[in-house]
Amino acid sequence: MLGVHVLLAVGLAAFADALSPMGVAVAFALVFVLMKLSARLFGMRGYVLRVELGLRFAVWFVLEVLRASLDVARHVLAGKVAISPAVVAVPLIRREDWVVTLLSILLNLTPGTLVLHYAEDEGVLYIHVLDTDSAAAVTDGVRRIEARLLAWLGAGRL
Repeated sequence: MLGVHVLLAVGLAAFADALSPMGVAVAFALVFVLMKLSARLFGMRGYVLRVELGLRFAVWFVLEVLRASLDVARHVLAGKVAISPAVVAVPLIRREDWVVTLLSILLNLTPGTLVLHYAEDEGVLYIHVLDTDSAAAVTDGVRRIEARLLAWLGAGRL
């Protein structure tokens, strides 16, 4: 369905003589609105929901990365260095390779965190954090990312 969506967006952008990245993005949004309006008619509710959740996840994650970047910048620019680095073992809800890989990539993209190791037999992800008050806070943050990721990726199976 994504291929059809992209194909329609590129075709619409070409037809409107706006075949540029911005033109295709606008056409993609317009096609999405049309798909959303006709989702029940053509049976595309799962796809539309998945795209909506994906956009929400992307916006939420970008805001989380910005928040983490500001937090790291605050530590770097402060005259004194009073950080509490830690390595935290976080048990994962889902142990499939693709879920662990995506979660690890997202955690590595977040400033102040680094995935060190995944113990496959235990289902535990070892994460180094730049500054934390407790392991529970880190575990809660990872759980929040994992829950949103799974909600998005599981949306097509509804």
